Amino acid sequence: MKTSTARLRRRLLSSVVPVAVLTASLLAAGCAVKPEPLTSEENLARVRTDLSVVLAPQEPLTKAVSMDEAMARAIKYNLDERVKVMEMAVASDQLDLSRYDMLPRVVAAAGYSGRNNDAGSESLNLATGRRTGESTTATDRHRRTGDLAFTWNVLDFGVSYLRARQNANLVLIADERRRRVVQGIMQDVRTAYWRAVAAERLLKRMAPLEKRVEGARRDARTLEALRVQAPLQALNYTRTLVETLRQLQSLRRELAASKSQLGALMGLPPGEPFEIEMPAASVMQAPPKLDVGAEALETYALLNRPELLEESYNQRISADETWRSLLKLLPGIDLNAGLRYDSNSFLVNQRWADYGARISWNLINLVSAPATKSYAEAQEELVAFRRQALSMAVLSQVHVAVLQFGELKQEFALTAEQADLDGRIRSQYANVGEAGQVGELGVIQSEVTALLSDLRRDLVLADLHNAYARVMVSAGVDPLPETVAADDLPTLTQAVGRGLSSWQERANSVLRVKDLMAAPKAAAKDGAAPVPASAASPAPASSSVPAAAPVPAPVRGAAPPPASAVKTATPAAASVAMASSSPVIQADLGAYASHRLAEQEWDMIAKRLGTEGNGVGALYASSRRAQDGKTIVQLRAGGFADRAAAERFCHRMKDSQRECTVRTLSAQEQQSDKQQSDSRPAGRLAAL
Repeated sequence: MKTSTARLRRRLLSSVVPVAVLTASLLAAGCAVKPEPLTSEENLARVRTDLSVVLAPQEPLTKAVSMDEAMARAIKYNLDERVKVMEMAVASDQLDLSRYDMLPRVVAAAGYSGRNNDAGSESLNLATGRRTGESTTATDRHRRTGDLAFTWNVLDFGVSYLRARQNANLVLIADERRRRVVQGIMQDVRTAYWRAVAAERLLKRMAPLEKRVEGARRDARTLEALRVQAPLQALNYTRTLVETLRQLQSLRRELAASKSQLGALMGLPPGEPFEIEMPAASVMQAPPKLDVGAEALETYALLNRPELLEESYNQRISADETWRSLLKLLPGIDLNAGLRYDSNSFLVNQRWADYGARISWNLINLVSAPATKSYAEAQEELVAFRRQALSMAVLSQVHVAVLQFGELKQEFALTAEQADLDGRIRSQYANVGEAGQVGELGVIQSEVTALLSDLRRDLVLADLHNAYARVMVSAGVDPLPETVAADDLPTLTQAVGRGLSSWQERANSVLRVKDLMAAPKAAAKDGAAPVPASAASPAPASSSVPAAAPVPAPVRGAAPPPASAVKTATPAAASVAMASSSPVIQADLGAYASHRLAEQEWDMIAKRLGTEGNGVGALYASSRRAQDGKTIVQLRAGGFADRAAAERFCHRMKDSQRECTVRTLSAQEQQSDKQQSDSRPAGRLAAL
């Protein structure tokens, strides 16, 4: 008996000692962690890695850089913009990952278990209270297990779906932040470019003038040493020359960094030489033109400012967060199934499948539900109020930017006139100086005064271009279109040039704020949908279409139907839209300032719906406003089987932050539309 006890004790010690040694080793390793600064080799490797990215080769500078090319290089190579692009890529990858959270969990597991003795047990007779005295086991000492389990929580699926929608909006927010950075970079590039132009123009004139001043200083000191003039007169003369030279050097210091700042914005390595394309003399004399009214800029800013769009996406995120909070209050339903394996030889079935369902509910959620709902709704109201406050700030910024542009435009006119006068005075001094009627000091001072006037004029012109860029930034103008054919430098340069030359037309094509405010009242009176203003489309202000009957719109990118199909489809669409014997269900999608704007809006809707909107077509109805007689094109969707289908369509549109109202045409409205369509040619059917 003693021998067996000793043997058992030795076995226990042999199994416990390795575990104790392993535990002590892990604890010692954990306590040994201490701060370790970067080594010299690691720091040097970091610098080399960063420089390889920062000083990466760019497309070579083969000619003088124009402002459009400078902006294109800033878009392509500026590190701040590249950071925002990477943040957008990270947000997109996060969205891809969140999609997998909606999938059920499928877990594969394998294991091994063993022990040093048998897992035996005895039984107790409940009737007699005596042990049976027999030890039995049903488990092998060593066994292998394997599982392939499927688990799905329905409530977690709903929460993951809402989280994925929030991540999708975060991608859009990252894109708006990238737009804001690009707009700021474009403003800085425009300002730095025009200051660099002023530096190039004046530094060339400054060098010979500095040499003349230095020569006059030497002559003045010689005259002072020879006592040709009175000492006080010679000293005053020398002091005036020194003050003139100090002013020239101060101007040089102010302008010397302009070109380097432009190079840094373009992403060029510090100190890399490059030439600037000098604008024509007529361009230097003419300020930039702003042919957009403040009211149009207000609407354009409200529709396109990245900050406002970001807050709109935040409102979507807040709404989804409200639904997530409410979903967490509901009971959870778990569905599970699995394939199992156990090598235990005592099992009758070593392989089997099991499945089940389980519902659980935290009843405390019933108590906290009102508070949770109230908190979530307060968050939504806060986001909406913050966006409204930001809208007011945007309107103020637009007004201030336009006002500053007007003030600087007047200042530029006066500065240009003063520079012209000082230039003419310098010419007169040069003439009388050659005739010997005035001394060298008077000629030099007139040249310095003319140089300072030219500098002030060019700097005011640079400030005027900065104010012009500030107007664009306050209105949320993008220097690039939504799509660019390629990302090479010539293509980007051409795209920037087109964007800068056409943004005023896009801004003029939107409805004014007062029209937006009047539209809901008219819609409430007439039973029509509100009138949104679409500023994202590049339709020019001059694009107008005569009043036409509601005609179906073609879908961009779709193959044109054959002529026979068009001939048969148009009467069919007309019979659906103009039937007087049965009601016609339509969806009002808003009104637009031109037919082109309405078509482009429908194109975006068609792309978003894809195949889900088969059979739905666009209809356009033109009318004229009583106030100014301008044409308004109302966009409608038709071809619905019933009102429920139209309401589902509108629900999808509202999820995309678009206005949509289901309406039923009366017999009188159908007859009126039929009279309009009879007097004008019908278009093609737009099927999604």
